Amino acid sequence: MEWKEEVKIKFGEHLLSLLEEHGLKNDCKPSLRQLAIRSDLEYSNVQRISKGQVDLALTTIFSLAKGLDIKPMILLDF
Repeated sequence: MEWKEEVKIKFGEHLLSLLEEHGLKNDCKPSLRQLAIRSDLEYSNVQRISKGQVDLALTTIFSLAKGLDIKPMILLDF
């Protein structure tokens, strides 16, 4: 597997882990659809990110961080 593909997959796995933590912290069911709404992103895009199929833009990382109510750097700490 090419290193770029591996990074995207690991990011997606980390995103799902952070979504799970967000759900536990806020006593709600983790949902990609709700994350997309909170992040002002298309659901299909968030779903593809979680599967490691998207090369992200910096602004997308900031949007996801906003949706998870975390600092953007946490998304990159995987």
